[in-house]
Amino acid sequence: MLLPLACLAFISDSGAPEQWLRLPSGASAIPLDLIVEEGVQRVRMIGQGLAQDVAGYQGNPDRLFTDMQDICTRHVASGTLSDGTSVIVTLMDKEVQFGLSDPSVIQFFEAFTVQDGICALDDTEWMH
Repeated sequence: MLLPLACLAFISDSGAPEQWLRLPSGASAIPLDLIVEEGVQRVRMIGQGLAQDVAGYQGNPDRLFTDMQDICTRHVASGTLSDGTSVIVTLMDKEVQFGLSDPSVIQFFEAFTVQDGICALDDTEWMH
């Protein structure tokens, strides 16, 4: 099932709804969609300035991981998903239809597992 993330309530620290999400690195991302499958939720976002590496991900991959974990925990898993749910976070510089590839688009993927409302790296060897 494909759901537009705009239908989810993303709330800023001030309590006001917003479209652009501020990430720990200082970068911003906008929700694209949420794909719900049995036991897996895939959240796809557009990263502002991703192609220009404004967040400095190329020089610091840990910064990218932290931002993706924040997307998963704060904006997807926070109290709404049961333990053991897998979450795949995709951060891309422009929209690509789900299931298709475009070599001109920068895309980062990370897999997490929800435990107690927090996303932890899913380091099991599986492919969804």
